[in-house]
Order: sequence, then structure tokens, then C-alpha cells
Amino acid sequence: MPQTETNTESILDQIIERYNDELDLYILDGYNKSIIGIDENSGRIIYSTAKIIEEIIEESKKSEEMTFDEAFEHFAFNIQSNSCGDKTPIICYDIF
Repeated sequence: MPQTETNTESILDQIIERYNDELDLYILDGYNKSIIGIDENSGRIIYSTAKIIEEIIEESKKSEEMTFDEAFEHFAFNIQSNSCGDKTPIICYDIF
């Protein structure tokens, strides 16, 4: 089923339901709304850079709101640069 704005949150649930215990998924805590799919060859979750940055900005509104550039810098240093070996999530760079 194609994803829409109303059911985006359930992408992770659908992945877990489809693959059950077959995959050992590495999930970025707090960024479930940024999941856009899974690479079936490697079993790695795929995240949208644009959606992650949106989530960082939204979360920052609870304290000191970040600009886009600040959120991107946070993403680059704290999320994109992390490695978990062969289970490292795929980060789809979709900001052009």
C-alpha cells in the first residue's frame, strides 16, 4: 500500500510486520517518521534526510528552535556520521 501523510507513521510497523523476526533492524531512535522504506537486499532501514531535519527542527521548538542550517549540522555530526557496521541505516539524501 502506498504511503500517504495520514499513515506515514506506520511504515516501521509495516516493515516489522512484513519481515517479522527475519531481520535484525537498526532503528534511529526518535526518527520513525523519517523512514521511507527498506533495502531488501541488505535489510537496512532507509531514512529521508529532509524528514530527519524536519523532525530535528520540530523537536527543537520545545527548547531553543534551530534554523535549517543548525539542524543540518546536527544531522551531519550526530546522525549521518554514525556507523553501526553492516546494519547502519541508509540515509537518502533528498534535499536538492
